[in-house]
Amino acid sequence: MLLFLQSFLNGLLLGGIYAAYSAGFSLIFGVMGVVNIFHGEMVMLGAFITYWSFTLFHIDPFLTIPLSIVSLFLFGYLVQLFVINRVVEAPPMISYILTFGIHLIISYTALWLWSADFRTVTTTYSGFNVNLHGIVIPYARLATFGIALIVVLGLYLLLNKSEMGRAIQATAQDKEMARLMGVNVRQIYAVTFGIGAAVTGMAGSLLSTYFIIFPQMGLPYTIIAFCVVVLGGMGYVPGALWGGLILGVVQSLTATYLSAGLSGALTFILLFVVLIIRPAGIAGKGIVE
Repeated sequence: MLLFLQSFLNGLLLGGIYAAYSAGFSLIFGVMGVVNIFHGEMVMLGAFITYWSFTLFHIDPFLTIPLSIVSLFLFGYLVQLFVINRVVEAPPMISYILTFGIHLIISYTALWLWSADFRTVTTTYSGFNVNLHGIVIPYARLATFGIALIVVLGLYLLLNKSEMGRAIQATAQDKEMARLMGVNVRQIYAVTFGIGAAVTGMAGSLLSTYFIIFPQMGLPYTIIAFCVVVLGGMGYVPGALWGGLILGVVQSLTATYLSAGLSGALTFILLFVVLIIRPAGIAGKGIVE
């Protein structure tokens, strides 16, 4: 029983970070209908911002989060405004090809700049944990989980309680009507992509505290983000939380009781089943095309 509880808790903590970096993916798709294949590269950039800040300037990883948020917001805003906006109205395949090309550019530029070496961020509190009746909870992962939940909640409130959020939702629902009502759709797309990138970069900073960092790490995170948002519902931001938690728990229990190698395979089996049985996601509120 103790092993099950430990594995379940590990899965929840892992699912929290899954939810954090998948929320931006879901937001971008929900507003623009763009499947962002270089999403994982934004996770990588956030992680490297934290790594270099910690390595060169000895800044605590959690204190680098604002830097990652601002840097990735500007990056996402500019890439969307000057590049992706040109193909938003084009057939989906064009955006797939474009974002895949950006994925290659970022990935290989990072490889050229920083080499293929694996890196870690090891702080004085990296090994600290709390033991509750035999269940070990690492402080860093617990803090990461808490911040991830706050970010997903904050993103939900931004979309539903602010003027900008209402403009984003109006654009997502009917961009032509939003344009007639005075909404600058081009600007909203850029801001939305910037917000999605900022959330993703923040998640990259968080996961750098306990995952290996390297330039080619992006694509697996893109795949996991896609699985998470399909589980929660494509374009439904709160669904990213449920999708992340479910996927994290499933992977953790599979690795504990079956095999670590099977956890990845089970992810795609779960994705396949959900796409067939409930394509709108677990909550039934996702976009189905």
